[in-house]
Amino acid sequence: MDIAELKALLSKRLHMELELFKDSKLRQGKVEIFQASYEIEIYVNLYEIFLTHIANLGEDAVRRLLGLNFGILEFVYRGWLSREDGFYDELRSYACEELQKISG
Repeated sequence: MDIAELKALLSKRLHMELELFKDSKLRQGKVEIFQASYEIEIYVNLYEIFLTHIANLGEDAVRRLLGLNFGILEFVYRGWLSREDGFYDELRSYACEELQKISG
């Protein structure tokens, strides 16, 4: 296989991972789906980021990714959860500043 075919195969794999994830979520109830909204958003964003980034990968990297025996999206999502997220702190700071402005 040439590099273009390998990249297309990796794109298909990521698409299949996302579709399987969506299917598993859609089998849940409304409350569970709502509770998983952050996870759903991150999976979709990761998929879109990876699709764009595949063009920058070399043949060896693509082959290694295709050879993984675990879900790429799930693996990266789990790693993301273990990182410190500055979003909440930024939102809190902004919200408190705005609250002061509108109350004064």
